[in-house]
Amino acid sequence: MKKIVIILIGVFTLLLVNVQLSAVNVNQTSAPYETYTTGPNGRRITTQTAYEPAGIVSLGLGLSSPEDLYIKDDVIYIADTGNKRIVKLDLNGNFEVLISSLNQPTGIHVDEFNQIYVADKGNQMVYKYDQTGLLLDSFGRPTEPIFGQNSPYVPTKIVTGPRGIMYVAGEGSTSGLIQLNYAGDFLGFFGTNETTKTWYQQLAEWFSLDLAKTVPTSPLNLAIDEKGSVFTTTLATSSQVKKFNIASNVVLTLSNQSQPVAITINAFNNIYTLSDEGIITEYDAYGNLIFEFGGLDQGNRVLGLFVNPTDIDIDSQNNLYVLDKATNQIQMLQRAEFTMMVHQGLEDFNNGIYSIEQWEEVLRMNSMFALANSAIARARFRNLEYNEALDYYRIAADRQGYSDSFWQIRYEWMQNYLGIVLILLISLFVLLKALKFIDKKYHIYDPLRSYRKRLLEVRLIRELSLIFKMFRHPVDTFYEIKRNNKASYLSSTILFGLFIAINVTSVYQTAFVFNYTNLEAYSLIREVAILASLIVLFVFSNYLISTLSSGEGFFKDIYRGTAYSLAPYIILTLPVIILSHGLTLNEVFIYSALNQIKFYWSLGLIILMMKEIHNYNLKALLKNIFLTLFVMVMIVVIVFLVYLLANQLYEYVVGIIREVIVRASS
Repeated sequence: MKKIVIILIGVFTLLLVNVQLSAVNVNQTSAPYETYTTGPNGRRITTQTAYEPAGIVSLGLGLSSPEDLYIKDDVIYIADTGNKRIVKLDLNGNFEVLISSLNQPTGIHVDEFNQIYVADKGNQMVYKYDQTGLLLDSFGRPTEPIFGQNSPYVPTKIVTGPRGIMYVAGEGSTSGLIQLNYAGDFLGFFGTNETTKTWYQQLAEWFSLDLAKTVPTSPLNLAIDEKGSVFTTTLATSSQVKKFNIASNVVLTLSNQSQPVAITINAFNNIYTLSDEGIITEYDAYGNLIFEFGGLDQGNRVLGLFVNPTDIDIDSQNNLYVLDKATNQIQMLQRAEFTMMVHQGLEDFNNGIYSIEQWEEVLRMNSMFALANSAIARARFRNLEYNEALDYYRIAADRQGYSDSFWQIRYEWMQNYLGIVLILLISLFVLLKALKFIDKKYHIYDPLRSYRKRLLEVRLIRELSLIFKMFRHPVDTFYEIKRNNKASYLSSTILFGLFIAINVTSVYQTAFVFNYTNLEAYSLIREVAILASLIVLFVFSNYLISTLSSGEGFFKDIYRGTAYSLAPYIILTLPVIILSHGLTLNEVFIYSALNQIKFYWSLGLIILMMKEIHNYNLKALLKNIFLTLFVMVMIVVIVFLVYLLANQLYEYVVGIIREVIVRASS
């Protein structure tokens, strides 16, 4: 009897409470979405559910098209836009209508002194209230001339920073966030989005044509961390999330596949974004993806999915609260145990505690979790264990961290061995000079000269050695290839084979810091086929065009000349690969410059080959180059169309055969 009374009292209490946490689908036993994270090589992989749907916060009075919420000290402040009010709600279910004299409140923020700032889009005002709802101040359109007469002032979102500075996102504010001081004086625009010009606009500008100017996109939403760094979200195709320091310089950009409409930052600087497609994405302070999950509800009222999500925030336990404008509800998503472990590791690291054991436990739960490897690497790096950090950075595909660790290893090596290396190099130089001097008197190199002479008597070796002459006398080399037959199909084919082999070697052997190839998806056969097809396509196209445009070169001349034109690429690639293992990202310009030199040098030799082999003047050469490229493109298009037609024919024939078999069996 006592138990029954207790149950009845509990039910009666629930009925009286105006605010409840209740699940829409009581039969739902798991999250209705997959959770993704970053795996090895930067691939997106599934992982354990990070946040479980825990319930829906529903108000007895009813929200109407709410636009914004803010959580401070586990108290939720809601901009109830449709009802023109601000509602205050704690996690125990106690609520009150704090402010009700508004027009269209779309943004809310609570500062360190618990003063409430409201962006009222309808009144085009920013208001400041105390915790009793008493109006303390209001901030209308700035009157400073620097603000501009035509600049719109339609506040939609607001945050406050140190010294009471307000950052206001305004509708149509293409110059950036509106920055006001504590008294409402205009300080300037903050966090302006950059504009990018298309090639057409750049060309029009070069010809001084008057086109419509590219206007920056206005920030959509914003957040601020404890250090005063401001984060903005923008409707764009890339870099939708930006982090600005106090000087309004971009220090971090994040790109989402979907458009983020809201953003918040937790105590240890994790970044949470909410997209218009209901996707919640969590990053660490460095911009590394931790978790991604969520989605839109298709009318089934599934807990954990959303209809029109407008804002997101977190409580002191890092549980998520998502505001849904369409359902007029706030969904709560509770951290899973796995997420708690990840957060504890991040929080420890943020506090200077390098808990390797914590992250190793995460790896035991999910060995593919890249962030754990990256965190262990950072901890090893802080502990000066650079070799161990190197391995973990590689697993996490963190090239910057790998580069920093390698720089330290290289620095220590140079401190220990640079003197010895210099002595050896000087000794080698002196030895070679001495041997050269001795050779002049006693001809000690004569056996080597005789051996070299015998080698050059072998025709194939003599033909292959011609490649080195390309570096000194390319015009003479092309003349010898064309007039004196100093090259053959065999030697040229070997050079083409070396060209393909050196490209494949580059893919597999280039240092990790500069190697962005996903070896798991890399197909050796496909790579060889593409390179071989490209060679054949160019040689055939150039021969076809030169035949029609009075070129003097035969097919064999073009084939051989092209092979020997690749000399810089073939000879320089291997040293570049070796050098890449001694460089860091600080010296990336050296690696890039060497790659560009070998590429453009070979390209220049190919163009020179076309001129010398066909005996063209400049006009004829340019015409030949253009037509060769055009024919190459047309051949690719024709082959592709033939492939499509052949594939359709194949499917048609297979379909007929299957139907005949079915009819025969019936």
